[in-house]
Amino acid sequence: MKNEILKEIKSLLPPELSEIKSLVNELLETKPKIRKTNLEYLEREKEITCPIDKSHRIKKNGHKNETQRYWCHDCKKSFSITENSIAKSSFLTYQQFKKFLQCMYDFKSLVETSLEVGISETSCFELQIRIFSIINQAFENKKLKGETQVDEKYIRTSFKGMCKEKMPRTSRHDGHTELTSGISKDQVCVIFAIDSYDTIIIKVAGNGAATTEMISFALKDKIEKGSTIITDSKSSYRQFAKDNSLNLIQIPAGQHKFKNYTINDVNELMQEAEIYLDKKKGISSRHLQHHMNFIKYRKILKYTIKYLEINEEMYKNCILATTSLKSNDVYSTEMPFDIEEYKKWYSNRNS
Repeated sequence: MKNEILKEIKSLLPPELSEIKSLVNELLETKPKIRKTNLEYLEREKEITCPIDKSHRIKKNGHKNETQRYWCHDCKKSFSITENSIAKSSFLTYQQFKKFLQCMYDFKSLVETSLEVGISETSCFELQIRIFSIINQAFENKKLKGETQVDEKYIRTSFKGMCKEKMPRTSRHDGHTELTSGISKDQVCVIFAIDSYDTIIIKVAGNGAATTEMISFALKDKIEKGSTIITDSKSSYRQFAKDNSLNLIQIPAGQHKFKNYTINDVNELMQEAEIYLDKKKGISSRHLQHHMNFIKYRKILKYTIKYLEINEEMYKNCILATTSLKSNDVYSTEMPFDIEEYKKWYSNRNS
């Protein structure tokens, strides 16, 4: 189609080209500001199937609120192109949506995003989690292979957004901490892994120091048997490697390199996560896995897409994907660790 349009344009005379240019500039000024542009994008680019039984036996069934509706011959249900789409309940224009995605990519806080896009912080938060739910569907079932670097990062536990009555401990305020030195149950353990083919896994494994069980929860059946994992000197990795038929190279404590092996790549990934968390100014542990998935998604985009095309790729991935996550579901995400166990630990620590 692009070649056909180019052929037609080349046949135009200079005055006609000048007129086309003025018209295009006028459209570029107005069309991105119209919400319907998202629907037009969907209708042109998305394969239309029934959201209930995935049937292709469908027909057009009139319009509602300027949106085309369809009828499925198999399940006898009516639906629109926006069914299970992020565009269904979003009133953002094309321009706002693209700006929102750019803010996400640039690690902007909710306050900054709200000001730039022109919507409330609550709307920003809910839309962000819904986009995360779409990203969660991407890049699944890819196994690590070859030489895989593995390390863990500990992030302070946060119950941000939880009702005061349900809090397992008293609230903390900025600048105040009750944390003890070293690793404790008050920190969430996140396992980072990256192989020599740039395949990435980031998994919230629980709270407290990484155990063999936590490492297994994050990586079991996700590394090809016979592969080599490169880790620090933590003993938990030895049993995990043995149980999963993996070769193990461990960097001795206090050293950055063993023979020709390092864990520099996974440390770089964790450093990027640290920058992200710092700019976000506080993330609830409830949604930590969502944010870690975004770190992975962003890294893969940087590896595979030209910078100037990344925003358009993010838009395409989000607008064409399906998600059943509703706004109410955003606030019912479970914590990645046992709250009751945390309560007991906190109670014993303060008794």
